[in-house]
Amino acid sequence: GRKKPPARSLRKKAMSPALAFPKSVLAAAALLGYGIAPIAGDVAVKESAADFLARRQTSQLARGEEVAQVEVFRGQFYMYDVDEYEPRFSGSLKDCTRKGGDYMMVEQLQSHPKRTFNPDEADVVVIPCLFESFRRCTSTNHAEKPPDPNHEEESAQVSLLQHQNPHPEDFEEVPWVKAFDYDTAICLDRVVRNPRYWQKKGQDHLWVVADWAMNFGRVIESERFQNMTVGRIEIVDEEEGKVSNRKLGMNQSRCSVVVPYASDIGYTADFSREPSFEEWSQRPSLVSFRFEDRTYALFCKSAICPGAYDATPLRRQALEFASKLSELDNATVAMERVPREQYFDEVHNSKFCLIIRGDTPSTHSFYDALAANCLPIMISDRWQKVATPFSHGQNGTSTGGLDHKAFTVHVTEKRWMERLDDVIAQIRALVDNPYATNILYQSMLKHRKGLLWSMPGNNVPANTLEAARQCINS
Repeated sequence: GRKKPPARSLRKKAMSPALAFPKSVLAAAALLGYGIAPIAGDVAVKESAADFLARRQTSQLARGEEVAQVEVFRGQFYMYDVDEYEPRFSGSLKDCTRKGGDYMMVEQLQSHPKRTFNPDEADVVVIPCLFESFRRCTSTNHAEKPPDPNHEEESAQVSLLQHQNPHPEDFEEVPWVKAFDYDTAICLDRVVRNPRYWQKKGQDHLWVVADWAMNFGRVIESERFQNMTVGRIEIVDEEEGKVSNRKLGMNQSRCSVVVPYASDIGYTADFSREPSFEEWSQRPSLVSFRFEDRTYALFCKSAICPGAYDATPLRRQALEFASKLSELDNATVAMERVPREQYFDEVHNSKFCLIIRGDTPSTHSFYDALAANCLPIMISDRWQKVATPFSHGQNGTSTGGLDHKAFTVHVTEKRWMERLDDVIAQIRALVDNPYATNILYQSMLKHRKGLLWSMPGNNVPANTLEAARQCINS
């Protein structure tokens, strides 16, 4: 018989432009929105370079392989002494039930194997000032909290923290009247006065603040961060900078790294056991989404800022979406707030969660969905540009980051508003195709550890440090 072709020939053939896939993979890829279309009369497909990664991820997951996330931190970091620079870590914020990503990062970095106590050996220098946790633990803005208007225990906790602070003006004046609360300003001043800061003029310093206040008000005008790297919930690029007087946000810091929101659902989620795909399939609700009866746009004083995007129609379209579903689909979609426990139960009992942009392209509901093992349906055209987790860049640009398309159903805003029946058909087709849905579900499980601050053993700090290191060295 004929000789078996050498391995090199097989590899060359496998890399040819026409790539062969099982029909089940092609069907799954199409349902997930990867844009892979079969050629008539064959199962071979043509793909663009942009589709290659998505196709590869689908193929890897079909074979049960791990999909790579952000690279592991490849350097060393130094962190300023927490007790000296940020006494709130072991003091007033220690018992807060809504700690921010900044607190959880500092907590996890305390005994991290890549920590060095010699600042001259560090690739990244971490600033432990807890502005985000101060905001989350004391904010009186109910829109910044989960739907829970009557939670007495949390109200008492906020009141206690406000009572302990000798500067009550901090709670209402930040960020519109002044940039920072008193204790955060003191912490930052100590950092800037340290000789280590001036060795590189702060260019190797990282400060994580996953709070919307960093991109608004007096904070965005601050010149404290012009040499630093800031971990933020989204990047202000040229398009976002045009509205709400936010052009200063493009150059607020030398580098920006997108970091995950701290999920309120993640605080109480049971991470000891992940539900199987079969258990997920038995969830009673097809989709979940709650939002407020308000205008979702950036305001300049009492009116929508000139040129600002009004996302209110996008969110209210969810009500029409729910009305078109049959009774068998059992959707939980409403324009009202409910007690926290009810909100948590609804998300945990849903197969899919709508992730619809709000005042800006990013939203905390993406991370709430992941904490509850609820597959995200993303409706935010600019998310990829400004809110991709661990993307990083300078002057309002970003690159890299975690490819969330591998576990997210993407729907364009235009399609959501104009072809709602098609969207519903796509979701139903996913549910009716366990092969495709399981690909999505298993990918979500693999990526959660890289995105949830509250998840035991998570690698969010390592991902953040590596993104910062790359941006600092760029």
